[in-house]
Amino acid sequence: MKNINKINRLLLSIFLISMLGCESYLDVNNDPNASTKASSSGLLASAIYASSELNQSAGSVTSYYVQHLASPSGSAIDQHREVRLENTWFQVYNVLTDLDELITIASDQGSNDYTGIANILYAMNLGLATDLWGSIPYTEALQGGDNLTPAYDSQESIYSAIQQRLDTGIQDLQKGESEFLPGRDDYVYQGDRQKWIKTAYALKARYLNHSTKKTSYNPIAVLRAVDQSYVSYNEDAQMPYTEDKMNPWANVVVLNNGGLLGGDISTQLVEAMNGTSYPTFDPRLPIFADSLDDGSYAGTDNGIASPITGHSHINGDEFYGRRSTPLQLVTFAELKFIEAEASLRDNQGQRAYDAYLEGIRAHMDKIGVNQEDRDAYINDSSVSVGVPNLTIDHIMKEKNVAMFLHPEAWADARRYDYGYKNMELPNNHNEELNGQFIRRILYPATELTRNGANVPDATLGEALWFDQ
Repeated sequence: MKNINKINRLLLSIFLISMLGCESYLDVNNDPNASTKASSSGLLASAIYASSELNQSAGSVTSYYVQHLASPSGSAIDQHREVRLENTWFQVYNVLTDLDELITIASDQGSNDYTGIANILYAMNLGLATDLWGSIPYTEALQGGDNLTPAYDSQESIYSAIQQRLDTGIQDLQKGESEFLPGRDDYVYQGDRQKWIKTAYALKARYLNHSTKKTSYNPIAVLRAVDQSYVSYNEDAQMPYTEDKMNPWANVVVLNNGGLLGGDISTQLVEAMNGTSYPTFDPRLPIFADSLDDGSYAGTDNGIASPITGHSHINGDEFYGRRSTPLQLVTFAELKFIEAEASLRDNQGQRAYDAYLEGIRAHMDKIGVNQEDRDAYINDSSVSVGVPNLTIDHIMKEKNVAMFLHPEAWADARRYDYGYKNMELPNNHNEELNGQFIRRILYPATELTRNGANVPDATLGEALWFDQ
């Protein structure tokens, strides 16, 4: 089964390379050995594609927890009841297996660009997994039949491993030499070393900034990473899609239009953007959500079944719902809000304020808000509050909007203790949580069955290490 899955992923990656315009799959590298070349290229392409799908798969759950979306049926996820994400767990370890194999092959070849990118992707997927489940198998993982019951590593140690992987990826890419060079098999940057290095620093900043509740939090270290990362949204790490191979959020729109209901915008988000919770209308709302016949926007209440009609959904004609919109992995807008938060915590008020406004501007420009509407929003006194008046609340509110549908928004919500204005528990909230928001995902049932002796005890209300 494992080999069949690898073959299927390799065939998919070859198909995607051809769809994205590669003139010849066999010309991806200047490698005269076609079978070796196909292995490294195929593994990289497969890993990038799978990483993108994992991002959306996680976001399709966490977006309910942060109330970007609401379930029209009042689902168990929306009510913070038991969820284990079995398939997401399986896919995480599939992609880590591919990346581990890619690192081995590329290291033997002396292909530093491949090992560099692979380590950065490895860190990103480790981060996604540990922010869902906390402690996960790492040091004893991926050994196949040699160890079917791997021990679990603490989240604190996983966070250290993330930084180590990113450092290794940066070092490999900075060597400036590689036996074989990524090209069209690198869907994100087509082998651009400097952009991958900047992405590694953005990820370093992301995970260093997660520790704001810890005494070890170091805003200067966060800002050092920020300074070596993106300078515009044109450098964002994103997975391209086409009309035929559509963005998975566009597929949610298609399914909703076909009667498989989903993609409802939460009342919480609508009211945070339409002038109800805050003084000014956010021009991103029409890009996020479709409007009703009268031009207004109506959210769906979290945790309770709603009427089929009369609610706003992800807008299929705009940025997030279009078939060919790239899926956002790491962005300049996110980086600017990280900079704003770290600067404010380090008492660098002017830098924090400048980064806060630039984060709003960058996100609006990226998703297509026109300049007049953008400037009117930014210049409103409730947004341009001035350096002395800027608070964490302003930064987190704007970052939450900019991270629409991204699983990173849930890490922020937990660090912020769900402190967004007017955010309330969903209807029919899981009584076992005793009036508290959900803090983690439970371990898959398959892990409890085959590796139960090592699986840590977990409850939905348990705060993960970074959240304590």
